[in-house]
Amino acid sequence: MRNDHLTIIAPLPESPAEKSGVKSGDLITAVDSVDTTGWSVEEAVSKIRGEKGTDVVLSIYREKADKPSFDVTIMRDEIQIKSVKSEELDHGIIKIDVTNFNEDTRAGFDTAVRDAAQKNPKGIILDLRGNPGGFLDTALFMAGEWVGEDVVVKERRQGEIVETLKGTGHGRFAGISTVVLVNGGSASASEIVAGALQDYGLAMIVGEKTFGKGSVQDYVNLPDGSALKVTIAEWLTPKEHTINGTGLEPDLVIERTTADYEQQIDPQLDRAIGILDGTAPAPAKDKAGE
Repeated sequence: MRNDHLTIIAPLPESPAEKSGVKSGDLITAVDSVDTTGWSVEEAVSKIRGEKGTDVVLSIYREKADKPSFDVTIMRDEIQIKSVKSEELDHGIIKIDVTNFNEDTRAGFDTAVRDAAQKNPKGIILDLRGNPGGFLDTALFMAGEWVGEDVVVKERRQGEIVETLKGTGHGRFAGISTVVLVNGGSASASEIVAGALQDYGLAMIVGEKTFGKGSVQDYVNLPDGSALKVTIAEWLTPKEHTINGTGLEPDLVIERTTADYEQQIDPQLDRAIGILDGTAPAPAKDKAGE
């Protein structure tokens, strides 16, 4: 949810939604012609999910589009996605894509780090674009591959810091120049990792402002059988920058437009590569971990 509107943080890669053209930041105004005003996220999920092979029609509002309001028909299917992928680019640069922080992410990222470390990389690109988040403990492990056992995130309740959580990774990327790619679909655990690396100056953040989802919520069961979701705390970066509702500002803002997607152009990735291989300038305030 954002400003009481059902908002798509990021469609899963290779999912039916992504293949149908749904994008980060799209608002869902109706499901099968039923207005979504007042719906909770849980209600929306229950309506959108269904039997494999059946269709669901989402009415979408996309700001700045030539035709802002339109319908998208999606055929439901089983989604099985590997959350971590890595590849070796030119000039000794390793790119690691993380699409979610779910059950397989920690093991997948550990393998990616181990493989990368054996190649003595010149630079690392951590791609968190479109990553809506997930397990906090996995974010602590991931960030810990750069920050070691330093603080990764703080929890604030009623104006006071009540807990500081530290990295649990092994610091294997410490000292390696790093660029983290983010966009409006990067949320929650993605913002925790990016925020920690940004605060410590261990990575340059490139792309677009992140989603701004950094709250701790609890359910309160009511006597009539219903439940109320209550925000009880919020996450802060190590330097106590607020994530929730504000998002993270990249060190270098580069937009990837709809036309770029259609033409399979990626100026954000191109700039990240250029920063690490020395062919493109980096903002003076940050040296990508050098």
